[in-house]
Amino acid sequence: MPGLVNKETWCALPLSMSDITSCVRGYTLALTASMTYENMDDHAIEGIFIYPLEENSIVVGFEAMISSQIITLQIKAKTKIDDCYADSCHTTNGALQSGTGHILMDEDFERTVLVVNLGIIPPMETVHILVSTSSELSTLPSGGIKVSSPSVCTPRVQRTINEEQGLSPNFSRTRERSTCSSCPQGQNPNIPQLWLASLLEEEAINSMDYEFNFQLEIRAPYLLAGVESPSHAIRADADPLARSATSVVITLADKYTYDCPVEILIYPSGRSTTFQSSTAQPS
Repeated sequence: MPGLVNKETWCALPLSMSDITSCVRGYTLALTASMTYENMDDHAIEGIFIYPLEENSIVVGFEAMISSQIITLQIKAKTKIDDCYADSCHTTNGALQSGTGHILMDEDFERTVLVVNLGIIPPMETVHILVSTSSELSTLPSGGIKVSSPSVCTPRVQRTINEEQGLSPNFSRTRERSTCSSCPQGQNPNIPQLWLASLLEEEAINSMDYEFNFQLEIRAPYLLAGVESPSHAIRADADPLARSATSVVITLADKYTYDCPVEILIYPSGRSTTFQSSTAQPS
């Protein structure tokens, strides 16, 4: 269950806004994710932000704002989970210090994750988080290039029985302010191999609808044969009279439905014959 979690209960704070702005230049993806979380509890909590990284991705910037406090992070070299907690990433009780963050590697699952302790979050407070990453994209067997939104930014919304039956969502949402990890009882959260692996295994789920914006700009040094999405209807902003394009802006054609991450397939000219133009609507 990646995202912003309560360190004491390991419950995820609800996401209220997610904005993804990205740009593909050749085979490099630059992505900036802006997320807003709400502490809906009537007491202060300690928040830890967990952001899994895709393969061949690096974090180039991080910033969080809580009230008037701004937290920035100087990214260090990748560290094993064990080494992080044995080094400068802990206090006397084994917990992450406020404002500290590391790129952690889980060798058992070959995963890399950004973990940042944001410190104390006051009651009924809003937390703004900005993460910038750079990724090297690989070519699919079809010749296309796939770009996916981070699962942290597009969690699936957990519907209540009342909502599924068309009843008012306010009936049950008041008691479903957060989604909690199914971390085994008695498990020590200060043992990183246990709690981090447990959280990463769980699907990112949000307890309420959130505002979502997505934009992908494609600036390719090659001509484009087409762009499609197997997950959502998309809109391509390009010159409709051009026979090919090297600069295209992709957005969602319809309202996001909180069901799955956004996937975009980019086909350089001459590399694929599977492009389905019906999935992209020119503006």
